[in-house]
Amino acid sequence: MIGAALATTLSACEENSWNDEYLDGFDAPTIIKKETVAYTMTAADIKKMAAMPANKAIARERGEVAQLEAVGANGFFTSAITPEYYAPAWLDSLSGVKGSFNYYLSEKSTIQLNFPTSDALPAELTGIQSGVQYTVSEADYQTVWGSETDFTEAFAPSKPAAKAIPGILLESVADAAEGDFAVVTYNVASQDPVFGGGSSTPEPEPEFEMSTTIASLKIGDPIEAAGIVTGICKQGYILTDLSGSTLIYYGSGFDMEPYAIGQQRKVSGTGGSFGGCLQIASATEELIGTQEYTYPTPLAITGEIFEQYSADRQALKAANNGGAPEYAEIKGATFTQSGNYINFEVPGADKTKAEGSGYQVPATFNSLLNFNNPVDVKGYIIGCSGKAYVTFLVTEVNGQNPFAAPAKVAAIGSRAGVALTSTEEKAVYKFNGTAWTACNDVLVLNAQDYAQMGATSNLTATQAATFLPVYMTTKFPYAQKDAVYYIVYNFKNGDDTIKNFTSRATFTGTDWAVTTVNNDMMQFVRAGKGNGWSNWVYDPSVYIDLPAGKGASSADFWQACVDWAYEHVDVPEFGAESITSGIGYVTSYGNNDYYTGASAYQCNIDLRASSARKQVPSVYGDMSDDDVVATMKKNFEDKVCPAVLAQLYPDAQPGKGVDLYYVISFVMYNGSSHDEVIRYLVTAPGTFTFVDCTWNE
Repeated sequence: MIGAALATTLSACEENSWNDEYLDGFDAPTIIKKETVAYTMTAADIKKMAAMPANKAIARERGEVAQLEAVGANGFFTSAITPEYYAPAWLDSLSGVKGSFNYYLSEKSTIQLNFPTSDALPAELTGIQSGVQYTVSEADYQTVWGSETDFTEAFAPSKPAAKAIPGILLESVADAAEGDFAVVTYNVASQDPVFGGGSSTPEPEPEFEMSTTIASLKIGDPIEAAGIVTGICKQGYILTDLSGSTLIYYGSGFDMEPYAIGQQRKVSGTGGSFGGCLQIASATEELIGTQEYTYPTPLAITGEIFEQYSADRQALKAANNGGAPEYAEIKGATFTQSGNYINFEVPGADKTKAEGSGYQVPATFNSLLNFNNPVDVKGYIIGCSGKAYVTFLVTEVNGQNPFAAPAKVAAIGSRAGVALTSTEEKAVYKFNGTAWTACNDVLVLNAQDYAQMGATSNLTATQAATFLPVYMTTKFPYAQKDAVYYIVYNFKNGDDTIKNFTSRATFTGTDWAVTTVNNDMMQFVRAGKGNGWSNWVYDPSVYIDLPAGKGASSADFWQACVDWAYEHVDVPEFGAESITSGIGYVTSYGNNDYYTGASAYQCNIDLRASSARKQVPSVYGDMSDDDVVATMKKNFEDKVCPAVLAQLYPDAQPGKGVDLYYVISFVMYNGSSHDEVIRYLVTAPGTFTFVDCTWNE
């Protein structure tokens, strides 16, 4: 591959008089020995860089003191704080240190500096992480409810949080400046309290005792059951008591949001059947509380067992007398999706006898199911939905369940006449100089969110990449394309936890793209200072060194130039049918041409006018030597070289804020050898525009 061969010749910078803005101290374009080193900054490197007095001075001058401190504490850069301004002083500090990665690098060598970065935050949101952390207090709730006795430690429908929190912050947060943020933690109850004369003792929670009635469920008979939620789908949930499990069916109008694994619920309804599986339909229910739930040892489903279940369920379905769901585990199941249907295959099972159908699988599972790849799943076999389809309600994929470990439904310690339950919520507010306003495009994960993701109180980069798109899909099922939100959460970065880290979530039209911490690269060049040492300067240019000589590594580049001249000039203009025909600009050797003078044999450009005139007398015969040379130069500058660069670097993008140049060092021969440098500006994706060449000076 041409690109692979050239990758080994990528080298550091030449002096560029055209780039004085970024490379102070360079004198003239010359070809010298250069080296390129790649280095990845660690969190310790970034911390040291941020603490350097020279960089603190730069930050003060640029008004970025707080942001630089945050970068040092976090161990990664941001869209606002990049290595461009702050890495040079750190690189300088290592230049004279034996054992450092850049100790031996000579002047004009290049470092490709890799670094972790998060570009999730626009400039106006960078203060969230360092903002005020405020938890609404008992005294605040007393103020909200207007009583020191008849109050509850939560907001409620008649006392909404959004209405009260701005005033609480204005009263409680002293010396707030315009642009400051506050992350507020508070409780929310789903109903208003009924006060009973100021009693300081809340009513006790209803007692919960598991029933033993589910095993006796019959079609058409009324039933009451008290059990635990052990599985959730888009049309209902699995309720388990001491005697067994069943599906509580609601249909397409079911709202999953209030449900979580481990909830204690009392249910009244009528026995029904779906696909040979008993269920409770037309249910009324009551939430009592939550408790930890440990699943029993699942039945291991093999291909043979799966086929038998298909036959048994079909018989039950035909008899219309139902059967209880079976908690089971399938290893290596392969799920596929077609429209709204999610099906799967079990290793060893004959598809004509038994194929799996995922029963009303919530979208929160889609990314976990890793469609078309084997996964280990647990859940309930609940019936048959077709000739050979066994329906399976998924509860866990590869050990993960978004609904697992529910948030505790805690009784609010209050003086209200009725004990209420509440959930903890968080929100971000911003101070505009006179008032606090809610940031409606910022979401903050709370304890329940972490629990449903199977996490404790923070997310690793892998967990964030996996779970946050699912979280956003659940939160905004009808999002419009290009919708943008910011998610605040505690980020586990190695051994450290970054409080209130922020990621950006953008809806692509089909799914959510979430930015966490990525890797990026900037290039720095060592430029002489004249005092025996050197300083490092940012330079995004790409430097390509094309060494001359027979068998040199640059041969592929020059052959690409020859091939271009043959295909785009010799074939259409001269009728050449072979690159070795000698007809046109390409010689009979097939490895050099006099359209540009490119030679893949000598790995240089041959600008001898006499040789060009001999090869193509019909073109060059009446030209002066100077005109022949000028024509070949122009062909190389404007046509062939930019075309070959586009072929080799089709993904090249224009620079972001700084022009991106491709700078090529090569050898020109006109009776003697001359080192030359040609420069191109990337003006559009994969588009290279000639700037200048030293052979014109």
